[in-house]
Amino acid sequence: MFKKIILENQKKIKEINLIERTFNIRELKEILKLNKIVAIIWPRRAGKTFLTFQIVKNLVKENLIGFDNIVFLDFSSFIEKDINLEEVENSYFSLFPDKKPFFIFDEIQELQNFPEKLITLLNKWYKIIITWSNAKLLSKELSTILRWKVYTKEVLPLDFKEYLKFKWINYSNKEIILNKAKFDFHLHNFLKRWWFPEIVLTKNELVKENILKTYFDIMLYKDLIDRYKIKQELALKYFLKRVLTNFSKQININKIYNELKSQNIKISKDTLYNFFEYVENIYLIFKISNRRSKIKWKKKIYLSDVSFANLIWNEDFWQRFENIIFLNLRKKYNEVFFLQKTNEIDFFIPKENLFIQVCYKLNFNNIDREIKPLKKINWKKFLIYYDIENWIQIPKDINLVNYLDFLISSNDIQRKWNK
Repeated sequence: MFKKIILENQKKIKEINLIERTFNIRELKEILKLNKIVAIIWPRRAGKTFLTFQIVKNLVKENLIGFDNIVFLDFSSFIEKDINLEEVENSYFSLFPDKKPFFIFDEIQELQNFPEKLITLLNKWYKIIITWSNAKLLSKELSTILRWKVYTKEVLPLDFKEYLKFKWINYSNKEIILNKAKFDFHLHNFLKRWWFPEIVLTKNELVKENILKTYFDIMLYKDLIDRYKIKQELALKYFLKRVLTNFSKQININKIYNELKSQNIKISKDTLYNFFEYVENIYLIFKISNRRSKIKWKKKIYLSDVSFANLIWNEDFWQRFENIIFLNLRKKYNEVFFLQKTNEIDFFIPKENLFIQVCYKLNFNNIDREIKPLKKINWKKFLIYYDIENWIQIPKDINLVNYLDFLISSNDIQRKWNK
């Protein structure tokens, strides 16, 4: 059985045509040299399996492995969960006695007693990449089980540059200068529509909506209700609705508690705080803290994919715009905060002493509110925008940045970052 699966998957990876996503292959090569398991994790359907195929094809292209080294197994497709990996290993050597296997295990959490089995393979100095959905095992749990032997790499749904690539749109600097209106149009669609790779590639709008609902239902019932044994389904659904309404804002658990209470839905505040933790654990949301506050529960939230906001018809573009800026920052920096005493600064990056304000449309009504908190800052400060009224003037010490420069043409921005 394993011989057939090994050969079929080698052929599949070799022949599959992929739209390549952004990935630091140099980083991966360094980690594999250190005899560590590379673990790829992120929200369901974010494209981690096809990214794994891309990684393998890149390693083959650089002559680091051959297609006949690959042993790819998707454990979600097996009925039997207690698979003996030594049997897999022996099946490989019966096919390629003079080769060394490169193991890729998809949905590793489906394999019974997988940590011990992985360690056995790793001790033989085999290269191993694993992926999993977040339903049963989170990255912090994996790190606890495998300790220092695992290196976790996170995968997000498509960013704007990848979205353009999936749409076969030229985003060279020259094209941006000549056709900015075209990119404004595509950003509008990107904010309004879909980020999951499978949905972006689907043409039928009704099919897109149904796929999105399926993703959300799986996260609701399998990742949340089943995993955490949640009995208050009605309260959880209401909580999720509030999350999808209030992303890019500070969330108020006490307010949600009072709203549920007024509807005669009995639930404790502790349970709501647990919900808050669970939705972060499954990567539906990200939370960032106020660097100027010691109140631990005071958080701003962002969605891993704003497509989910379409489920409740939340089409507030400033929220979606700020959300994509956050996700872009998260890809680059381990620590992202917001700042607030009276006025709020959207993002603070302590590593670079960066202070960043985000505004979808800068106009007469909001300009004072947006620049006021930045005026008091003596470090590097930026205001990222989508559109701006012609008459508006910004103090010279505030770097005004168009979204295209930030999301696509990053070289100039990076130089400003580092000044």
